[in-house]
Amino acid sequence: MVSNDSSPADREVSYSCADGESVSVKFFPAQGVASLKRNGQAIELQQQPVASGFAYSNGPNTIRGKGSELMLEIGRMVPIACKAT
Repeated sequence: MVSNDSSPADREVSYSCADGESVSVKFFPAQGVASLKRNGQAIELQQQPVASGFAYSNGPNTIRGKGSELMLEIGRMVPIACKAT
């Protein structure tokens, strides 16, 4: 039975990153947003047009991915590679 609490397309994915950090992303495709949870803080990101995979950004914070791979870009830091757990 399908729950009516949220759209079936809404989903939350946990990622383990190369720097030892764990983050999670809740995707809301119908609204064109994603919520990145990092260090106990939720950051709302807007969906960006891409040829394949996905990208969400609010300017200084960007996530890009395809399949189980995620690149986390925070400000001018080197992007952090993450993988779905």
